[in-house]
Amino acid sequence: MANYQAIQNVNDFVSLIEYLREELEWDFQAEDIEDLTFDYEPEELGLDAQTSAKIEGIKQLRPLTNNQTWGIFYIDFEPKKLPIVALRRILGKLVVKRRTSANQSDRAAWQMHDLLFLSSYGENQTRTMSFAHFSDNSEFGDLPTLKTITWNNLDTPLHLAHAHQTLTAKLRFPDNPNDAKAWREQWSSAFTQRHGEVVRTSKQLAVRLAELARNIRQQANEVLYLESEKGELRKLHSAFQEALIHDLSYDDFADMYAQTISYGLLTAKISRPAGLVADNIADMIPVTNPFLKELLQTFLVVGGRGNLIDFDELGINDVVEMLRKADMEAVLRDFGDKNPNEDPAIHFYELFLKEYDPEKRMKRG
Repeated sequence: MANYQAIQNVNDFVSLIEYLREELEWDFQAEDIEDLTFDYEPEELGLDAQTSAKIEGIKQLRPLTNNQTWGIFYIDFEPKKLPIVALRRILGKLVVKRRTSANQSDRAAWQMHDLLFLSSYGENQTRTMSFAHFSDNSEFGDLPTLKTITWNNLDTPLHLAHAHQTLTAKLRFPDNPNDAKAWREQWSSAFTQRHGEVVRTSKQLAVRLAELARNIRQQANEVLYLESEKGELRKLHSAFQEALIHDLSYDDFADMYAQTISYGLLTAKISRPAGLVADNIADMIPVTNPFLKELLQTFLVVGGRGNLIDFDELGINDVVEMLRKADMEAVLRDFGDKNPNEDPAIHFYELFLKEYDPEKRMKRG
C-alpha cells in the first residue's frame, strides 16, 4: 500500500481512531471505541451560542498513560469549511490562564503547548481532517500561533503522502511516554510554520503583507458574523458607525481594520528594525503619524492586547511573525535603490495597496 492510501480515507472519528492505533501506534487502553473518550457539551467549555452552533460534537480522548500531560480533543464541526474562529475559541477555553478569577470553572486546563486538537469538517463525501496545535511565543509577549496539518480524500497523492509521513514520523506514540519533555518536543515538531520564506525585497514584502491583510479582513468578517451585539469587534464597529461613517458595513470595517493593522505593524517594524515587541507595538509608531498611532492602538486592544480577542484569532500574529523574520535591512535597501527620494514608511503604502486591492489602487491614481 502506498503511503498516501493509509490516510486518504481517514475522514471521521472511527477511521481516525483506527489510523491512530494502526499507523501511529497510539496505545489506547480500551478496545471499544465508546470507552476511549469523554463527551463534552459546548456549554461546558464556556462557549457562546454562536460558536456552539458550529459544533456537532466535542470529545476528549482519555489519557494514553497515567502521567500524560497532553490534552487531546476531537471536534466534529458542521458540514462547512473549518470555522477557524470557533476552533481557536475552544482552544482558548482550555489553556491555563495566567490569572485566575473567582468564578473560573473547575474544568481541566492545559499548558498551551500540551493541547492537541483533531477535527473534521466539510461535506460528507469530502470530510477534511485537521490536527491543530498552539505554539507558545511568550518571550515576545504571549502571542500564540495556531499551526495545522490537514487533508481530505481529494488532495493529491503528494499532499497525502507528506501528511502521512509527517504524522508517522512525529506523532507516533513515544518510545518513553514517561519522558514528558521528549514527548512534547517530538509531537510539537510536527507543526511548522506555513510560510517559512524570509522576505528580502520590497516586492516580496508587499505581496506577503497584502496576503496576510486579506486574511485578517476575512477573519474579522468571520468574527463579526460569529459575535453577538455585545462582542468586542461588533461594539467597535458600532462606535465607528456613530462617530465617523454611519453606513459603515461589516466588510468595509474589516477592510479598515486589516489595512490599519498590517500597515501599522509595518510602520512600527520600519521604525524599529531590531524587532517588534508585543506589549508596545503601537508605541513604536513614529510621533509624526499620530492618527495611525492612535488607530492602531485602538485596534490592537480589540485584537488581543486587552485579552478581548486572541491575536491569532484574527491572523494578526501571522503579520507579526512575518515581519520579525523579514530581513528589513535588505528590504529597505531594495526599496531605496528603486525609490531613492521616497520615505518608505509613507510611500510603501502604495506598493502594499497595489497588491492588497488593485481596484482601490486604480481609484486612488
